[in-house]
Amino acid sequence: MRDICCKLLSTTIEQDDIGQEEEVLKERLIPIIKVEDVYSKEYYEANQQGYKPSLRLRISALNYKDEEELIYMDKTYSIIRTQEVAADELVLICERKIKNV
Repeated sequence: MRDICCKLLSTTIEQDDIGQEEEVLKERLIPIIKVEDVYSKEYYEANQQGYKPSLRLRISALNYKDEEELIYMDKTYSIIRTQEVAADELVLICERKIKNV
């Protein structure tokens, strides 16, 4: 089973009541157009640069605001790069984020 939505994660710096700055994690739920397989050529080329892509999600370009992480199927992924496939669609190439790294 595959999810039809994912959560894009972003951090912003906000000030509290006494003026101290703190990082706030924000989540935005967006719909997924399609879940794609990672191409073998893409996997090996990324692996040479130290990445291990494991997920490709096609989303609307209007929903993406340069976030660096996302949550899909209760797992956190880092967004390695984006690829524009149509005027209004992007593919997010992601790798599984390992805790404490």
